[in-house]
Amino acid sequence: MRLIDVDAFLDRESRIRDETLSSVEVLKELDDASTDYAILSHRWGDEVSYEEVIQLTKMDNRDEIRRRSGYLKIMKSCEQAKSDGLSWLWADTCCIDKRSSSELSEVINSMFRWYENSKRCYAYLHDTSV
Repeated sequence: MRLIDVDAFLDRESRIRDETLSSVEVLKELDDASTDYAILSHRWGDEVSYEEVIQLTKMDNRDEIRRRSGYLKIMKSCEQAKSDGLSWLWADTCCIDKRSSSELSEVINSMFRWYENSKRCYAYLHDTSV
């Protein structure tokens, strides 16, 4: 399973304008059975894709992407995971390369296990305020 490195994501966000960050990897393949991770359960909206997360520091339109509700949702989930002592986060919108039909099929078949193996499940309720 592909997971977001919480520290790398938050570090990249804090230094997004630093051009040297283009090589910082924020997604990594790890085993769900031996990795402690949080999982994000949410309703889709204005999301950020796998390709956009990979290329974010190289894009001309990164400010538009960073303003999307889907980006903020991932960033806040990373902050919560870090607060909960977890270094990894799975979010379907940006951890799946949807261009690959075989990957998409594998994810669909593995998703129940991934939810079951997660240490925390964050439910993002878009229509509530904190």
